[in-house]
Order: sequence, then C-alpha cells, then structure tokens
Amino acid sequence: MYNQEKDVVEIIVKEQKNFLQYIRRRIKNISDMDAEDIVADVVFNVYNKVDIQYHIENILAYMYRSIKNKMIDYLRQPSKPLSLDQPDESSGREILEFIVDASADIEIKMQQEELRNQLYGALMKLEPKQRAVWIATEIEGYTFKELAAKWGEPIGTLLSRKSRATKILRTLLKDNV
Repeated sequence: MYNQEKDVVEIIVKEQKNFLQYIRRRIKNISDMDAEDIVADVVFNVYNKVDIQYHIENILAYMYRSIKNKMIDYLRQPSKPLSLDQPDESSGREILEFIVDASADIEIKMQQEELRNQLYGALMKLEPKQRAVWIATEIEGYTFKELAAKWGEPIGTLLSRKSRATKILRTLLKDNV
C-alpha cells in the first residue's frame, strides 16, 4: 500500500464518527442512513482517487470539503426521501399508519393463501418436466424460446408439456376454484 493509501484508511477509521457528527450538526432532521450514505460516498470517491498521480496535501481537509459538497448536493435534491417512521407534523401519527390499508380483508387473503397451497399441491402431482415448464413460463416469466435455448429442447416439445400440465392442473383444481 502506498503511504497516501495508508493515510486515507487511517483517517476513515479514526474520523468516521466525526464525519457523521459534522453532517448531523449542519443538516437538521437528516436520517442516520442518509448521513451514512454521504460519508460512504465520499470515502469511496476519495479512496479511489488516492492512486491518481497527484498527491492530496491534506487528506482530512479534502474529505471534509468533499462531505460539505455532498451535503450541498443533498440539500439541493428536489424532494427528500420520506421515512415511514417519521411522525406526521399535523397529527403526530407515524406516516406508515396512513399507508396501511385498514380495509384489507383477511378472508380474501386466507382464500388466496389456500388457493396458493392447492396450486402447489397440484404442481407437485405433475411430472417433473411438465412442472418445470409450467413454473418457468407461468411463474418465472420465461418464454418458450428462452427455455428451448436454455434446456436444449425443441419448442414444440415444451409447448405440448405445458399444454398437458395445464389440462392436469385444471382437472385437479376444478373443484377447488
């Protein structure tokens, strides 16, 4: 490691808490995650510039100046990220409480879960190759062309496997739906 690289690593380890405090003192109501993102971005950029041909005279001052510039960029952002844990100024309730759908029907969710379980059980009754084609096309979103190339099978074979699998699934799930 070059001398300057060692200096940067030492400064990062020693000054990280000070960098975060510097940001929090200058930007009110900044989340811990945003402050850490600013420091991480600066550390990444400075560390990658260390091996450039020119020498940075005062690395610590350079890093603080870089953090200041990143804070200015942060403040210039048109809209700041909204924390769901943050209380609403008018009501004092957490913003997450406004987003949660109080009218969510538990019965519908239970029926969907039951149908999912029945589908899984029916899929397990299929032959492995039929099951693989059906899952790949219906759940994972592969095209028959992609599967033919991936598995080395003719498209016609894959189409007929899926057709048979779909007929079997309809029969198995007919009474349940």
